[in-house]
Amino acid sequence: MATETLKHLAKACAFIIFADGKIDSTELDSSKFIFEKYGFDWFEGETLIKTYLDKFIDASESENTVESDQDITLGNLEIDDVDSFDILKDLAKIAISDGEITFSEVSVIHLLGESFGLEPSLSSVALLNAVKDQQNLKFDLENDHE
Repeated sequence: MATETLKHLAKACAFIIFADGKIDSTELDSSKFIFEKYGFDWFEGETLIKTYLDKFIDASESENTVESDQDITLGNLEIDDVDSFDILKDLAKIAISDGEITFSEVSVIHLLGESFGLEPSLSSVALLNAVKDQQNLKFDLENDHE
């Protein structure tokens, strides 16, 4: 049975994967890297990520609209024995692993930072850290905000 920590990490990964409305294999590969980096079971983690993704997709389809990031309740996702800021930086790397960053992904990183109990400015720093060395990264920051 999955620990709360494993569930929190899986939920955070699923949320950032779901943020741009498409599920890319590079994002799952990046999630695998995070689980292995922090010593978590990837098989169990991948199963949980897919379960959360199914829930997010079902919720958005039941509304017949793309669900707003703010409509999903994350709660407290602090992860025991791991620096929350390090996790957030790794989650930001998932967001850009498909070669693009969207406004929704930026919003989700900020929501995740809040769920980890971090100061809001650290979410921006995590994003800047992720994009700083990325050449040819596509920015789509105008289409999603209202």
